[in-house]
Amino acid sequence: MNASARRGLLAALAVGLAAWPWVAPPYFVFLASLIFVNVVVALGLNLLSGYTNQLSFGHAGFLAIGAYTAALVAIHAPRVPVAVTLLAAGVVTALVGLAFGVPCLRLSGLYLTMATLAFAFVIVEVILSLDALTHGADGLRVPAVGLGAFATFGDTGRYYLTAVTATLMVAAAVNLVRTRTGRAFLAIRESEIAAQASGVPVAAYKTIAFGLSAFYTGVAGGLFAFVVGFLSPDAFDVLLSVDFVVMIILGGLGSVPGSVVGAVIVTVLNDSLAAFQNYRPLIFGVILIACMRFMPGGIAAATRRMSMRLVASLVIALLLLSGATAAAEQGVTDTEIVIGCSNSFSGPLAYTGEQATRYGVDLYLKVVNDAGGVNGRKVRSVYYDDGYKPQEAVANTRKLLEQDRIFAVIAPQGTPPVMATLEYLEENKVPLLFPFQGSPVIRGKKYVFSGMTLYDRQSKMMIDYLVGPRKFKTFGVLYQDDDYGKAFLTAYEKDLGRHNLKIAAAEPVKRGVTDVSAQIAKLRAAAPQVTFLVLTPGPGAQALKERQKIGWTDTVMVSSGPLTDEKYLGLAGDAAEGVEGLSLWPDPLTSDLPGVKGYRAAMQKYFDKNEPNRYSLSGYFAAMLFVEGAKRAGRTLTRETLIGALENIRNFDSGILPPLSIGPDHETQKQGFWVRVEQGRFKPLTDWLRSD
Repeated sequence: MNASARRGLLAALAVGLAAWPWVAPPYFVFLASLIFVNVVVALGLNLLSGYTNQLSFGHAGFLAIGAYTAALVAIHAPRVPVAVTLLAAGVVTALVGLAFGVPCLRLSGLYLTMATLAFAFVIVEVILSLDALTHGADGLRVPAVGLGAFATFGDTGRYYLTAVTATLMVAAAVNLVRTRTGRAFLAIRESEIAAQASGVPVAAYKTIAFGLSAFYTGVAGGLFAFVVGFLSPDAFDVLLSVDFVVMIILGGLGSVPGSVVGAVIVTVLNDSLAAFQNYRPLIFGVILIACMRFMPGGIAAATRRMSMRLVASLVIALLLLSGATAAAEQGVTDTEIVIGCSNSFSGPLAYTGEQATRYGVDLYLKVVNDAGGVNGRKVRSVYYDDGYKPQEAVANTRKLLEQDRIFAVIAPQGTPPVMATLEYLEENKVPLLFPFQGSPVIRGKKYVFSGMTLYDRQSKMMIDYLVGPRKFKTFGVLYQDDDYGKAFLTAYEKDLGRHNLKIAAAEPVKRGVTDVSAQIAKLRAAAPQVTFLVLTPGPGAQALKERQKIGWTDTVMVSSGPLTDEKYLGLAGDAAEGVEGLSLWPDPLTSDLPGVKGYRAAMQKYFDKNEPNRYSLSGYFAAMLFVEGAKRAGRTLTRETLIGALENIRNFDSGILPPLSIGPDHETQKQGFWVRVEQGRFKPLTDWLRSD
């Protein structure tokens, strides 16, 4: 390509990028911003791995450092201009990179890879440990960024911020590789021995490469914080580092244009796989193997003249895709209503997420659609997988609203992911219907209707029952160290206080941890008569097994949250025998309630291979409530008329739960009943308890 044609292509590309926020739907503006973030990361990683042959699987850690640095500056010094904040994120990360790079000089190959991998894990642990600063597993909400105190960026402003920053970083990288430093990097990549013999100070330049790579990634982390708006350590796992490595291998090691192309392709591919997160490792593994076998130099080497043309083609393809999406359904049409959610189809609550949505919500929708729909409209669902990660939930929810144009969010799962999306949904006045979480934060919010008995109500029923009829006096808590666990802990403390009692011992468990032996030992030493388990299934099962292992029998183990189900308690085997808890749903296998019998009949008709369970029953009930509200709203269905219809439900008899009424507090359930595990099934010990 001659110089004139290249200048023309660059000009066209610049015009296209500048016009993007004005021609693309909002979600594609958000997606383009993420692409620019990943371009900066890929450039930084390529300077290290592609130019000096130091392969790193720890860049998710560098991204986390930059993201949290920028977020903390924005929180504690909001008048600092965004350029200074990004520079601070880059410098702090570069200093860490230099400190890490020096001891890594003696490492190469697999040893260096393992060291960088360990670095990424260490950074996540540091974030979790600095709870007072980073909010740990609860996540950190990043304030809107702007030009000092003069303006606040929206999606368009954030797009231009990331685009300009990425352009400057690309230009800097192009110029860097042409300098003496760049030539030294290339010499080291080809042969460290030959470079040393030629007078290149290898150790110094490898350390510089680490610092530069970390600086680029730190700046990208700052951009990431401002684009996503919510940070949690879950977002910076090893799979993210693998994504970055795939970008540079796919695009081309030692190629600036290849870094851009690799970032574009992997980001778009990740977005396309939002509903199939379980398959990401497999697909990316195949891509890596295919590149090493058929394109060892990446796309840049396979197609030498591809750089600008391919980038332009990808942008044009996205434009065409965005145009097609913009013309798609708008949530409510004459024939269709579109609802959906981000949920866990992978990760610690994968079973729960799949059952509540695909075998719960969709089960009832099949019944309704086969009967003619809601006021003549069929209901369609759209789901994406967040793996119980708050940042993924934010991105997926934006995609649902801005790309898929859903009418309402229904039955999302998990306190941290739901809380991360709450502000965005309220700002956009989108109904959040019946989330499978119980944080009291959602009580009374106009656009939110609870999906289970809220945690403070659960706590009141549990404490009143255990202190009253059961006469227990000492209590311990093993809780997940995030919004979910802390919400229960706070409620337990308050409700015990009403009885002039205190918690004897409370032991936190970091999200994702499975070894809880130390916490169980400490709780046993406190000798509580009752020990509450406020955990996700994996740690919960380990706690019960550890308790059985050490022979701790003089405490009543009480489950809460997602553990109060035979499926998950069954993970502990016979160690779950005798566990008690508050169940919110009747037994889906044996209950003779008419609504539960109808649920079992529908399951047999549509999903005969799937066993009825409480999680799919909860989703079935959520869809039932939505349909009831939509029917009452009438043919003129809007978000406001749906909310009005739901608020006015009185004594609705579902045949599953006691008749319910929904008022201004938007709570759909205020009851539960006490159960004990006997021979693998819950045996009811009480009738319905209420917290009124």
